[in-house]
Amino acid sequence: MTAEIQTAITVTEDQEKAIEAGRLSLLSRAEALVVDSAETEQVAWAVVNAIGELKKRIQADFASAKGAAHAAHKAVCDQESGHLDGLKRPDQIVRGKLSTWETEKRRRQAEAERIAREKAMAEAKAAAEEQARKEAEERQLQEAVEAETKGDAEKAETILNTPIEVAPVEVPAEAVPIPFVPPAPKVDGAGAMVEVWHFEVVSPADVPREYLTVNEVALGIVVKGLKGHTNIPGVRVWSTLEPRRTGGRG
Repeated sequence: MTAEIQTAITVTEDQEKAIEAGRLSLLSRAEALVVDSAETEQVAWAVVNAIGELKKRIQADFASAKGAAHAAHKAVCDQESGHLDGLKRPDQIVRGKLSTWETEKRRRQAEAERIAREKAMAEAKAAAEEQARKEAEERQLQEAVEAETKGDAEKAETILNTPIEVAPVEVPAEAVPIPFVPPAPKVDGAGAMVEVWHFEVVSPADVPREYLTVNEVALGIVVKGLKGHTNIPGVRVWSTLEPRRTGGRG
């Protein structure tokens, strides 16, 4: 910031002193006031008007400084915005491509995990059925031995020649350890990918009441226009009496 601009956006020390002296004087008068008659009411209004005049003086003293500060701020902001706006398009492009790639990576990861789970389930099922077959074979052999021991060789032979049938075995998913599938390696310099959810209102009439807000601007316009005749369900309207200041804002 140049020295000229720095000077333009400040007020003089004399102006500051005059403003503060006026403020202290008005504060003292306001605190000492007792409004209980027509005469003291007139004094109170004189203080109100004096406050308004001091406000106008303050605004005049700071007008040029505010204008210069605003112009300088706007120039800097415009310059900054121009540079930042130039980065929006490349940023949008690369983020879009990263989003597409991240979605694809997650799809591949999910697919690899699905295949690994199915393979683990198939292996567990095959192992369970093999175990069931072995147990059936052992029982068949035991029965044949018992028949042979009892001298019934024909029955023993029949037992041994009977094909073994094993019913399909259902293995509970929770009984099979979830296989670990290593994720894709992290790329140096990569930031975090955040899942962002979006929404759009497709049927305003169906939106629940708790998600609606009151239009206070519209209410204010109606109340100022209708005043005491305002009749809006759920809205209380009242008025207060406040002194209108003769100068400045507020």
